Amino acid sequence: MVSMRMGLEMKMSQQLIMTPQLQQAIKLLQLSRIELEELIDQALIENPTLEIEAVEKDDETPAKEEDDAKNLMEEQSQLSYDDEWQNYIESGAGVIQEVRGKVNDSDESGNPLEATISKSASLADHLFWQLDISDFSEFEKEIAEYLIGNIDSEGYLSISIRELLETTPELLATVKDYYIKNEISHIPDEADCQRFDSKHQSAAKQDKKVKKSKKKTIPFEEEVTIDSAPEPIHIENEYCALIEAVLLRIQLFDPPGVATRDIKECLENQIIALKLKDSLAYKIIQENLNLLEQKDLKRIARLQKADIQEVVKAYQFITELEPKPGRPFGKEVTQYVIPDVFIFKRGSEYIVHMNQDSIPKLRINPYYQKLVTDNKDEKSQQKRLKSVEESDMTHQYLQEKIKSGDWLMKSIEQRQKTIFRVAKSILKHQYEFFEKGIDYLKPLVLKDVAEDIDVHESTVSRITTNKYIYTPQGIFELKYFFTSGIDQGDGDVISSKKIKDYIKKLIDTENKKKPYTDLQIKNELLTNADIKVARRTVAKYREAMNILPSNKRKKLF
Repeated sequence: MVSMRMGLEMKMSQQLIMTPQLQQAIKLLQLSRIELEELIDQALIENPTLEIEAVEKDDETPAKEEDDAKNLMEEQSQLSYDDEWQNYIESGAGVIQEVRGKVNDSDESGNPLEATISKSASLADHLFWQLDISDFSEFEKEIAEYLIGNIDSEGYLSISIRELLETTPELLATVKDYYIKNEISHIPDEADCQRFDSKHQSAAKQDKKVKKSKKKTIPFEEEVTIDSAPEPIHIENEYCALIEAVLLRIQLFDPPGVATRDIKECLENQIIALKLKDSLAYKIIQENLNLLEQKDLKRIARLQKADIQEVVKAYQFITELEPKPGRPFGKEVTQYVIPDVFIFKRGSEYIVHMNQDSIPKLRINPYYQKLVTDNKDEKSQQKRLKSVEESDMTHQYLQEKIKSGDWLMKSIEQRQKTIFRVAKSILKHQYEFFEKGIDYLKPLVLKDVAEDIDVHESTVSRITTNKYIYTPQGIFELKYFFTSGIDQGDGDVISSKKIKDYIKKLIDTENKKKPYTDLQIKNELLTNADIKVARRTVAKYREAMNILPSNKRKKLF
């Protein structure tokens, strides 16, 4: 029988404990350049002992190095810049039209460049503007605001009406109050109830759901098809009907197809807006959307009992519709990539140069440093106990902030040194790439670089995340140079990126009416480039590059 007893015993063990300082240093390694700038700005706010070291004008060494880097960069790219600038001038795009208008004298001291910058309206702004000039009642406007707030950047309603009511108590209370006061007697039928649950799907979910036609209250009347039993109803159906009526009015807003729940409804509304509801294109979208995606026009012609030429014209018309109504309003500000490190070629040698721009050089404020390092004089020892305690607290606070600032500066310096070492190691391993291009990119794994610079693989992984390098071949992420390889059977290993590049070139130059199948691409790689790969490997790389299969790339005309 097992007995239990209590006692004391000693045991030796080892464990790794990460201090906050070590955690910060590891975090700094994986930060992008922009994130590092934000962290430095935040540290300057929170730590009063930190400050940006002013660059002395007499110090010409950093300026000289910076000028050398810029000159090297300009030497390699000046020709392309000149060509682009010449094309820009010849196109007439740089001509500024004369603008007549009143000039506000009070704004003379302002920045004239700001007067030329205008903020583009978002899709929500555009819809709210139309709501303001429409004849909606106050109740309808309140509902419309909730609906517009749930329209995504592509123009689709991203939530079901029932879910909107269940997750928004304020809206539900407003609808209930309106329903009771107006004594609304219309109750939707069972098909309406099901539509509220099944039809409200975002564009991202549409492929996973069964598409159904829908019965709308106002202004359209359509037949309803029920493919499955309705889900349990938790919200009164008449409340959903009120929301639905407002949604149908929003769907009449510009751009056509906005506030719809799937691609089918989106295309239908665009055709209705063009007053072509009786057209063959409308019937095809309603009945044969799945065949349209497969470009099986012959089968569509048989099912619609229409001539193949008419179906082709309808297909051409449908392809001109906008599947994402919110696309024109979803333009984001272009974020330009700023390289963390430059690799230039000077003569026959390559030079690795760190980009120190926009990363300020920090230092500890000399005044606070002096306060901490100075010893207390005899008078401070004779102060009252309360004052001594307050002085000790201030002294301890400054010590902690100085220590924190020192660690931050060392971590940033270590980060820059590690990036530099990784870049030099990549240059050594991928020298032929820098000389001749992507066709000479070799398979490389994190372990190779980690062993070369004597660090852990995880450190290399972190330091290559969201870091970019400028090379004579272009700007690349540091992770770009790490690639797997495929053994060709004779000891030769080819980089997967090289194979992807060949596949992309083949697809870009193929006959669009007779695109290459994966098997044909495999054979072309073997015949023209002497690259041995399996068909499934070609399919995997094609999907990784977001390239459609041959049957969906095929152009019918």
